[in-house]
Amino acid sequence: MQTTLTDDPGRPASPAEGTAADLAVAGATPPATSLFRPNGRKRLRFSQLYAWHLKPFVWRLFHPGSTPEEYYARSIAGRVLRGDHPAIGAQARSVRAPTELLDILLTYGLEPGHVVVDYGCGSFRLGKALIEHLDPGHYWGLDVIDEFLESGMALLEPELKAAKRPNARVISPENLAETAAARPDFIISWHVCSKVPPSRLTDYFGKIVSLMGPSGVALVHFPESARRLRQSRFSWAETRETIARAIRQIDPALDIRFVPITDEMNRGVRQTMVEIRRPH
Repeated sequence: MQTTLTDDPGRPASPAEGTAADLAVAGATPPATSLFRPNGRKRLRFSQLYAWHLKPFVWRLFHPGSTPEEYYARSIAGRVLRGDHPAIGAQARSVRAPTELLDILLTYGLEPGHVVVDYGCGSFRLGKALIEHLDPGHYWGLDVIDEFLESGMALLEPELKAAKRPNARVISPENLAETAAARPDFIISWHVCSKVPPSRLTDYFGKIVSLMGPSGVALVHFPESARRLRQSRFSWAETRETIARAIRQIDPALDIRFVPITDEMNRGVRQTMVEIRRPH
């Protein structure tokens, strides 16, 4: 096993995760809508308490056996179908560039004949460039619910779909087995790990690792912070140690390497990629 952990141990914690004293040291003051009590301890507003904790609990009561991933998907499905979600559907826009996944994989030697799995593909906002580059049938897009995949297929030009024959599957044991049988060269998961609750990280990485053959490479984006930070209702930033621990629980022999995607820090968070390989 080879694990490369943080190369920046002194990075500051996000102001949203620190105390009022931390903010004072940094030269900042809590805003009027701060989550901090006067004594510097953090508190949650009722609206956040409801949205972050009570609402998903109630949803699972009415949907026994469901997962947090399904709750997230169903919570935003209405916006996706209306076409007003920023990351999935007709109005989806890339954070950096629509060719970001293609550009990264090209640095790893991607060729049109390789098989690529886009795990958590949404509506192919970053997958379209891969579909265009790869040979017919060599792109596999996986996501939690059909609505995301149907939205993406509807947005692809008919000529592109006919020429490239992209595969789109809902994540399930049967479809994971079918995808693994295609012998993927690369499994890439972008802007997905941040939506996975901490308690589900091992399950998330376990499904990704299950798709890896002996020479397969998995590349997973995540927001990196000095300590766990809940950024929003559906988003977490994690430490490298937490990500490595979740992966080692699947197979301690896996080789793990962390690569910064961007150099800049935004409120204590940097965009990072973990590279996973099977040992040789």
